[in-house]
Amino acid sequence: MPIITLTTDFGYKDPDSGYFKSRILQAIPDAQIIDISHNLMPFDPQEAVYILQNSLLDFPKNTIHIIGFDSESHASQQPILIVANEQYYLGNDNGIIPTVLADTQAHYYRLSASNNMAFMQEHIQAAQQLAEGKRPEEIGRNVTELKNIMLPKPLLKHDDKTGSVSLIAPQVIYNDRYGNAVFNLKKEDFEIWQKGRKYKIKIGHNEIDRLVDNYHDALKHNDTLTVAGQIFAHFNRFGYFEIFIYQSNELTGGANTLLGLQKNQSVHIVFY
Repeated sequence: MPIITLTTDFGYKDPDSGYFKSRILQAIPDAQIIDISHNLMPFDPQEAVYILQNSLLDFPKNTIHIIGFDSESHASQQPILIVANEQYYLGNDNGIIPTVLADTQAHYYRLSASNNMAFMQEHIQAAQQLAEGKRPEEIGRNVTELKNIMLPKPLLKHDDKTGSVSLIAPQVIYNDRYGNAVFNLKKEDFEIWQKGRKYKIKIGHNEIDRLVDNYHDALKHNDTLTVAGQIFAHFNRFGYFEIFIYQSNELTGGANTLLGLQKNQSVHIVFY
């Protein structure tokens, strides 16, 4: 029973995701289809990379991942197959999948595209052939490189005297369901730039001078249990810097609404 994951920008209101699944099951009746997300923000590569990078890499051997982001295939954006981690990744040559797999040894293949084929039929056909045991080189043409994406990095300011980083200005790349703001700053980079120094995280008129280990660790840093609605920061389970309001939800508001930390907004981390 082949495992096929779907990650798309189709949403749940329109018929696209249901239609797509029906086409897959017609081609591969015993497929075990796993929905990762159908809520990728259309034409937002940074969000797509964040979600894919943190959800797809640890599936079992031979899992087939179909990525329907900017999914129409055409002459300048051909369908592709990438083999990495003993898994298969199908999508279009728009830079998303190679960027997700940038730190992984991978083999690239271009698939033939036909304007006469139905919606994403090239990807379904390739998934069917892989499920039947065909080798990647029988399905597509091996190539040495594909498109890549240069994602924005945090802005840095250096001390004129020491040359050390004195300020980091990361940008929001993703708001999760709780309204938490995820930034383009990884823990390992922060620690290199920090060099053990103290810091303040400046969010408008608010300041934070410590990181918590996880959401409930916020309780350790307060004398009372009344911490709901207070602002905290940490590195999330995927190693990304995140600012959150404790026990936030859509009704009470989260960091995205109460602090204005929507996509592309910045905060300042100042070392001293």
